[in-house]
Amino acid sequence: MTLRSAARSARARKRAFDKLVKAFAWYTGWFGMALLALCGLLWLIGPEHVDGMLGLRAAHMPLYTMTALIAASLLGWWYINKGEDRIKQHIGRTAGLVLFVILPLACMAAGLLQAHVADSTGWHPPGHPFWLIVRWYPPLLVMVSAAVFLGWKAKPRRYVYLDRALGYALLFTPYALLFAYLALGVYLGWIDDALHQTLASAGGYALVLQLVFAYFIGGD
Repeated sequence: MTLRSAARSARARKRAFDKLVKAFAWYTGWFGMALLALCGLLWLIGPEHVDGMLGLRAAHMPLYTMTALIAASLLGWWYINKGEDRIKQHIGRTAGLVLFVILPLACMAAGLLQAHVADSTGWHPPGHPFWLIVRWYPPLLVMVSAAVFLGWKAKPRRYVYLDRALGYALLFTPYALLFAYLALGVYLGWIDDALHQTLASAGGYALVLQLVFAYFIGGD
């Protein structure tokens, strides 16, 4: 197999994997939205009134809601990918590769090798501009992609449709909450408590769940 054919095969496998992940995110996200609406209804009814019904436990309501929130957030991730695609269409393949692949990977590598990079360069975290870029470039890229997607949906052609923009912003909310907490470091008490309960319930799968957070949400 030549180098060129190997590269084509690798790209084809990556496209197939990306397609599979996006399909998973789309369907899981809408399923999570339905679960989130159901959890909202149960909170309005009062968890104590549904305790024991269909195996539900009032004490586990934060766990149910966090699970629904995590699933629903995948829909926002899917929308962010659409925003990235629109940016790539305008800036070209090479610039897209640099902005969306090479630089995020470089930031991740610098974060993992922080001590070595700081000793080698003298650029000490967190105040040096280099580390500010490492810290904020990936979250900023996500926020720009989200803004591009919402702007596209709000104004697909000549006119602005505020109702559409608000509708998509509402669908973004689960992702935005987890992104603010995990990637931006915004403290959200309810999410903090419910997430710890969720990770504790996951047991041996907690590490897998955290890796999923890192992949879809951008958490550390």
